[in-house]
Amino acid sequence: MPSRSVQPPIEQPIALCYVRQSLTRHANDMDSPDRQRANIQAICDRKGYMPEWYQDTEGHKSGRFESNRPAWLLLKERIGAPGVVAIIANDLSRFHRKLSRLSDLLDACEEHHMELILAAPGRDLDTSTPMGHTIAQFMALQDEGYSIDISVRAVDTASYRRKIGKLNGQMPFGTMRDADGYMIRDNEGAWLLADGRWLTGTRDEPPEGGVLWRSYFRCARRMLILYAYRDIGYEKVAYRLNRTGWLFRDREGTPRLITGDDVRRVVANWPEFGGIILPKTPGKSKSKNRSSRLGTEGLIFNPTRAVMSIRLLVRVGNALKRRAIDRPDHGIIKEARTYPLNHITQCVHCEQLAATQDNPALRSTLSGSNQNGRLRYRHKGGVVCGCTNRSVPAAVYEADFGRLLRLLTIAPDKLSLMTELAIQMEKGQAAFEHDADLEQEKQEGVALCQRRIDAAVHLYGDGRISREEYLRRVEHNEREIAHWESRTTDTQKAAMELALCVNAINQITRVWELGDDENKQSLVKAFFTSVSYDLDTRRITDFKLKPWADRFLVLRANLYEGENPTTSAENENAPALIGMEQGVPQVSQNSNHKLSLLKWLRTAA
Repeated sequence: MPSRSVQPPIEQPIALCYVRQSLTRHANDMDSPDRQRANIQAICDRKGYMPEWYQDTEGHKSGRFESNRPAWLLLKERIGAPGVVAIIANDLSRFHRKLSRLSDLLDACEEHHMELILAAPGRDLDTSTPMGHTIAQFMALQDEGYSIDISVRAVDTASYRRKIGKLNGQMPFGTMRDADGYMIRDNEGAWLLADGRWLTGTRDEPPEGGVLWRSYFRCARRMLILYAYRDIGYEKVAYRLNRTGWLFRDREGTPRLITGDDVRRVVANWPEFGGIILPKTPGKSKSKNRSSRLGTEGLIFNPTRAVMSIRLLVRVGNALKRRAIDRPDHGIIKEARTYPLNHITQCVHCEQLAATQDNPALRSTLSGSNQNGRLRYRHKGGVVCGCTNRSVPAAVYEADFGRLLRLLTIAPDKLSLMTELAIQMEKGQAAFEHDADLEQEKQEGVALCQRRIDAAVHLYGDGRISREEYLRRVEHNEREIAHWESRTTDTQKAAMELALCVNAINQITRVWELGDDENKQSLVKAFFTSVSYDLDTRRITDFKLKPWADRFLVLRANLYEGENPTTSAENENAPALIGMEQGVPQVSQNSNHKLSLLKWLRTAA
């Protein structure tokens, strides 16, 4: 049977959909983002728009600023792009809590003839009219004033708490708040179970199968003892504690292995352990103000509020001062540098260990490091997972990742073939027949509505119906025509979705070759969920794309199946479709569809 040619897809208007949550405390704190997405999706369904999602919901994402919102910066680059007709958010404050920036956004929408739509019920606002524009600016002024007022109150509250000896924010490891809000020793810890798992609990209430108890407070105290009396660094302290079964607790309360950064944070909190709440230097964070903590001169400990031995804390402070003299850069935060693959790269040995023990907390990511000008991606310090090498040069890893990106790119003329693969993979030949039926039904429905409009014109001209009835009939049929035209076949939907994926990966590849590190990092996080890397062999062993791009990956991998791996993987003509039977591409059902891409990646290296 001859191959069915895929018709060029009817361009469906694209809406840039933005979701923001000011502060996400933990992974399950997603009620607000889910509600925003539901409201926005309802708008897209009603207007026939294809949603293109951008979401800032990790950590603190203030609407007063833009630099800490990578998804919003990506969305701004799409304003004015072909096919983009609207920007949608739940309400104006999701875009900005600053009048000047919202005014710029309104001007950009007007310049590119785009709608600015608010999805929350009762927030309908036509910003294209002078009145709607004015109302939007007034609402933005209120949002900015509200944000500033909340900030002033928070600063005043934090200042008052410091004056009365209460610590703001996250409590140091090994401590907790009492009923009055003051720091006391943490009574929790981790129990080692008979099956090798760790479980949080208290010493007085051991879980079933508990064989070993490790207190969080005693773990923090042991960190300080090793640092002050053994004269060893943060990572060596972490290695010693991990070997003897001590554990750290993350922000969500899950026990995990100790890293060098964990030890550094505990050591930096030595004044708080002695009941001292240092004043915050205006404009500086706690970590950048760490140099003022070196030494104990002028510090007056509060024995009634201290949770650890004053003698030990004095020893820690003096050790910090001595090391600062020996190493002038000790404890000083170096100038920040952006690493494109920072915190998205997972150690494959840690993943295997986590899978073996069924403990996701054992996973760890590589982070960028600059040691005397040598840029590297380093394993978490103090964590023992079985790998021999602890780092890889940034140039080596990033070059390997660049080759992977080039393997994922495809030429635009291959889109029709990939679309046929997508339809065949999901529904088989019946999908093409369904497309033909839907297209014929659409044409008949539009023609019927047009005949009804023509009939209404003649009836109104002959005086048989009133003008109100004429307008009602015309409006009803025009809405029905718009409904029919917005309906797309499965083939057209697949082509549009794949076109977005192709455009995204091609854009990432261009930015990877020509852009700066910040843009590289933003685009990589928008397309990739994770990358698994083996430090010993210096190879990418696996990767995961965002859920919306999974089908693209399967189809792209099928283009490589059956190819000769000795052919250069960077040759654009090397990959070809497999198993052509009477002109119809056959989809490989290999569950390990990434293996072919990784095989070509090894060949390219």
